[in-house]
Amino acid sequence: MNEQQFRELSAARALHALSPEEEQSFSEALAAHPEWLEVVDEDRETVAAIAVSTPEVAPPAGARAAILDLIARSPQFEAGHEPEPRAEATPTPRPTPARPGDLVPELIEEPDDPELAFKRSRRKAAWFGLAASVAVLLAIALALPMGGIVAPQDPVSVALQQVESAPDSQSTTVSVGSAEATLHWSDSTQQAVFMTDGMEAAPENHDYEVWLVRGDQPISLGVMHADANGGAAVLAEGFTPGDALAVTVEDRGGSPTGAPTTDPIVVVASA
Repeated sequence: MNEQQFRELSAARALHALSPEEEQSFSEALAAHPEWLEVVDEDRETVAAIAVSTPEVAPPAGARAAILDLIARSPQFEAGHEPEPRAEATPTPRPTPARPGDLVPELIEEPDDPELAFKRSRRKAAWFGLAASVAVLLAIALALPMGGIVAPQDPVSVALQQVESAPDSQSTTVSVGSAEATLHWSDSTQQAVFMTDGMEAAPENHDYEVWLVRGDQPISLGVMHADANGGAAVLAEGFTPGDALAVTVEDRGGSPTGAPTTDPIVVVASA
């Protein structure tokens, strides 16, 4: 692996976007070239700076309701202009397409009366302004979260459902102080989900990092952040019989070396 390839892996690792195989390649390359640790530190600092400098922006509470209400009150949804249903038994001639003036009276040909023409041109402008406003609001609506209308499914939740519904589904739970850690896995799906409950926050300037342990080789699955109740879930794809999951306490952003730097605080084995 050359330095450019390593830089690409390092950037993806700072975003916790490496597969287990890429994590292993990353670790091997860093062990062979310890001078590249400087690249890893730069990437971690960059990601941390971006995270701190980018505030979360919540959409206005009434945005969705206002957009849907405006669309519902638009002329194209008014009664009397819906397409007539086709007869199933005997085909009927298609209705004559409505002229623009049938839907919006202001769009018919301008009259000869200058004063009336002026008034109708003002109303025509208002119609076009409304249409433009609806288009803008629709664009904003597509860019804002709409309570899960088109939200993609969480891959961890999907994997957990697949594992629990598999005929060979298994799980085991261990204690971590006053907290609990549970490993759900299925050999047939080659997936495992590691979950915590009641986990205390990591020490200041540190993070929990989850490792897939295969034999004596630890493979990073990334940093784990627990919610307010100490709950977290991490997906381990490519899980094989005998694998284990372990958690260590690392510097913020994860181990800079690609390998655990502390003893694990918990290990959950599948065998």
